[in-house]
Amino acid sequence: MAIDLFQHPGNLVLPSSIFRAFGPKSFADYIKDLRALFDHHPYLHHNFSNSILPCVTFNLDPRSATFGHKDTLNRALGWCIVTNDGDFDYKKSAHLYLEQLKLVVEFPPAATTCLPSVVLTHSNTPLAPGETQYSITQYAYGFQTAKQLLARKGGCAIKAELNGAVGQRHEAGVNLFSKLSELSANHVANFFN
Repeated sequence: MAIDLFQHPGNLVLPSSIFRAFGPKSFADYIKDLRALFDHHPYLHHNFSNSILPCVTFNLDPRSATFGHKDTLNRALGWCIVTNDGDFDYKKSAHLYLEQLKLVVEFPPAATTCLPSVVLTHSNTPLAPGETQYSITQYAYGFQTAKQLLARKGGCAIKAELNGAVGQRHEAGVNLFSKLSELSANHVANFFN
């Protein structure tokens, strides 16, 4: 029997558990939006019955690598969760590079990271000869682009309503991220009331 994530959001696999632990406000926002999506389109289903993230990509080439990129079609200010695996010396290769932060992070096999992939340009460093690397990436698309919305009848009015007052949408998005000192209170507010 599949688990209803909307009713039992605490019963999750590692990527969703990490997301819920470190992004409780954003996680609760995903539940709200995805519940509406799944209610409106009942033929849709989760890739995994115990993961909040509706999209998944398996990078199974033995030398999986990415050039610097932003995932501009993903949910704005959403999380992208990457789990790394393979046979490589993580001290020397396959590091995660976050361009804007000028940060190179060791990313060992079986490690998982969460990042706002729309905002941060990310890539990984090359492997040494004979090494292998695979990854599983979970994420959510942003439903449609502004260009697609504006092409619809009444799209301009819908976009204006979604955007709100100048800076309001940006502020609301940034407020979905928790400060370390707020995590406990954010969990209580979003999951135990």
